[in-house]
Amino acid sequence: MTKTLNIALVSAFLLALLVALLAATNPAADSQEAARLNNIGVAYMNQQLFEKALKTFDAAAAKDPGLAVTTVNRGVALLNLQRVEEAKALLEKATAKNPKDAHAWYNLGLYYKNSADASAAVDAFRRVTEIDPNDADTWYFMGSTYAQLKQFPEAIGAFAAALKIDPLHASAQFGLARAYQQSGQSDPAHEAMKKFQYITQNKLGSPISLAYGEQGKYSRAEESPMAVEKVGAAIPVRFVDVTKHAGLKSKTTSAGKDLGSFLGPGACFLDYDADGQIDIFLVDNGPGGGIVLYHNVGDGKFEDVTSKSGLDPSLHAISCTAGDFDNDGAADLAVALSDSVRLLHNEKNGTFKDVTEASGLKNDGANLGITFVDYDHDGDLDLFITRTLRNAPSPATGQPIGLPSGVEFPGNVMWRNNGNSTFTDVTMAAGLSADPSVSSVGSDYNNDRAIDLVVTDIKGPSIFANPREGKFSTPDVGLSLFSRLPMGIAVLDFNHDSWMDLALTNGVTPNGVTALALWRNDQGKHFEKVPLPETNWTRAFGVASARRKTARVKSASFVISGRTASKMSPSKPDSTRFSSKSRAPSSPATTITTAPSTF
Repeated sequence: MTKTLNIALVSAFLLALLVALLAATNPAADSQEAARLNNIGVAYMNQQLFEKALKTFDAAAAKDPGLAVTTVNRGVALLNLQRVEEAKALLEKATAKNPKDAHAWYNLGLYYKNSADASAAVDAFRRVTEIDPNDADTWYFMGSTYAQLKQFPEAIGAFAAALKIDPLHASAQFGLARAYQQSGQSDPAHEAMKKFQYITQNKLGSPISLAYGEQGKYSRAEESPMAVEKVGAAIPVRFVDVTKHAGLKSKTTSAGKDLGSFLGPGACFLDYDADGQIDIFLVDNGPGGGIVLYHNVGDGKFEDVTSKSGLDPSLHAISCTAGDFDNDGAADLAVALSDSVRLLHNEKNGTFKDVTEASGLKNDGANLGITFVDYDHDGDLDLFITRTLRNAPSPATGQPIGLPSGVEFPGNVMWRNNGNSTFTDVTMAAGLSADPSVSSVGSDYNNDRAIDLVVTDIKGPSIFANPREGKFSTPDVGLSLFSRLPMGIAVLDFNHDSWMDLALTNGVTPNGVTALALWRNDQGKHFEKVPLPETNWTRAFGVASARRKTARVKSASFVISGRTASKMSPSKPDSTRFSSKSRAPSSPATTITTAPSTF
């Protein structure tokens, strides 16, 4: 009896020890970190950095082996790295584990199609149509694969199904024409080809390419939702003015009488010396009266290096944008003055060189905003400049902002980067002259993977939808409602639905118009105004958005600069205030905070 009991106790002890050892060697899955790493990998894929993406997906899988999306994503990355057999193994594993995974079947279909196994490809794409019958790209690839098998009636049926879903699907239209032709039906082939030519010549659609992300939504790596964290109790936050301690000095000069001077100067954050510390570039009111470059020396302090960096501290500007326009790995600056534009190249030795003339940039003034944006997706930053009426006056004290009639508008300008440090004016070809404007920002508002432009102009906020080829269009998405003389723009996904929302400030506030407006993006079709705490501001200028984690709580916040700020409805105290582009240096900045939520 005693012996039996001792054996039982020893066995129990050994079992407990084994469990402990297994726990030590197999730590609990970190689903939150795994999801974060997976989403970073998706971002790498979008940048065509497939090797980095694969390593990040591997790291995500190691953090949480149960995160199924990493299996498919590794398969997608391997396909794009031409490591096809490894990709096939992972994708087959994913379909075996989840037969309803459309992404896995779709990418298996692409693998089989490109491996001359058309029958297996048809079966894979058929499974996707059973899961999602409304994806035009799947029907197109099914038709294309049937055509490979010379099963033309089936190919015609699949292409027709794709066109029923998307009548402007150029590849499906061409495939239909070819299938009719190859099956000896010349008349319908001729009609289908005419439709294809109409679609492509009028830039209504473009054929599917072999580039990553261009072969349909299911060909892309998937993001994973972040695990929801429990929101902790609100914590008190107190802001302290550290301007003097940081060594940031200003010397306000008398403002000009033009509208640009009235709206006030902007600022840029950049790491100009690549030391990992964010520096500050102010376009006016520095210690020398004009521009100033502050070098971040650490410990919350900055050093004025304007003259040392080759910049003129007496130069007065209006706005700036930072970016690496020549892809040499260093952050450059483009600066808009009231009468010209300067392109400042980072020499990577702590100095900047004015290369405006060599770059071909020309400008005759009336500038307000300036933005680096790669609108044509060729890997080089282009330059978009928003302009107002020439010699537009600043409003009289106490009067609303207004633009006079009969004054010349020189037009906004889009400068295309030629890839050799020179630029070409493509404004008219792109259809971007528009109306007198203040600011702009690039964002993919409709999730079609093309960079669109959001512009604040005299008629209200405008979205210029990027067609990839041809002129930008201006869809009516409801932004002009409750907007008057909009000024600043911030892009944010405040409700985490993967559709980019907008925060806009207004220069005048007649009935129904607020100085700050938040607009919810309804799947790229329409924008709806979101209620915010009420204020009695008469106008607002710059706006910035950011997301920050504070004591395990993340919240979306705005910082705006405006006039006549007053007390607001109480907001949640667990937010963080972020500095923004100041449009009215003499005015107080106020933080508006949405309800905290996890990211």
